[in-house]
Amino acid sequence: MRQIELQFPTQDATIFARERATAGSYITSAPRRFAYIHFVAHGVASRTDPLDSAIILSRSTAEEDSFKLHARDIMQHPIHARLVTISACYGSGTRSYVGEGMVGLAWAFLRAGAHNVIGALSEVSDESTPHLMGSLYQGLHDGMSPAAALRQAKLSLLRVKGDFRKPFFWAPLQIYTGL
Repeated sequence: MRQIELQFPTQDATIFARERATAGSYITSAPRRFAYIHFVAHGVASRTDPLDSAIILSRSTAEEDSFKLHARDIMQHPIHARLVTISACYGSGTRSYVGEGMVGLAWAFLRAGAHNVIGALSEVSDESTPHLMGSLYQGLHDGMSPAAALRQAKLSLLRVKGDFRKPFFWAPLQIYTGL
């Protein structure tokens, strides 16, 4: 979160961390007013019911699922974000439908109105993802499109020595573009 926070003026950022990071906080924050929405969390994808896919946040009530921001809830709150980033495992979903592609969290944000969504096809690395996200947002800050910034961020990991060059560390994150 700190890597991303550095790319935005303090007065332009709304940050929900730890116990404030709840599904209710997202919904009541009027998400349509944000140009960039970024989740640093865990994610779960449901193969049997993709709209049960969820971003795992903090528990807000005693209700059993109060810690989940479900795909079905995301779709019901229109947004106009230039980019939504789901920095979580399986943010893209796990099931593909004819005519729809992968259905899950990324799909839900596109249906809600996001212009671009970055989500993961599989697990993401807690070690490399902060570096990748720092490079991504630096590219956006420098005027790159979300697709070009993601490409540049992946290439930056390929140029380092060590394990981060391996596809496991950069390949899962994909960009999806709305109409």
